[in-house]
Amino acid sequence: MLAAAALSGCAFPGYVTEHPVDNQEPALKPGVYGIASVEVRPRAIREIEPDYPPELGSILTGKAVVLFTVRTDGKVVDASVVQADDILFGEAAVHAVLKWRFRPAEVHGAAVPCRITLPFVFTSPYGSLPGEGDLPDAYQPPPPGDSDRASVQQH
Repeated sequence: MLAAAALSGCAFPGYVTEHPVDNQEPALKPGVYGIASVEVRPRAIREIEPDYPPELGSILTGKAVVLFTVRTDGKVVDASVVQADDILFGEAAVHAVLKWRFRPAEVHGAAVPCRITLPFVFTSPYGSLPGEGDLPDAYQPPPPGDSDRASVQQH
């Protein structure tokens, strides 16, 4: 049984097992507004795309949801992962969002700290898995009026 568990990670070389994250949102800190309580929502003025974790190269897509506070100076603090398909997606999203800058939220014309949630979607820059895309092209129907020229394209 132990040998089977030890070898299970070797059964499909090149494939990665995801480690999902599903955390509860922490309580709102005193003095920080929820997004529903502000008159003017924070607006991103500088966005940084997260890097795709190279360790997850065999996973073609993923997502992470990050919770953070936008301070009155527009900087991001207290960023944490609420949900992610893999912890590495969550960490990459947190690392990126800490570099974002915002126009702060407002209540009665004054800037206030505001907590928001933001989803990030990841698409692998590493392309398809080995062996994918090696299939011959699909059947190509002939142009109208030229029925003897139908073929399967060759590489």
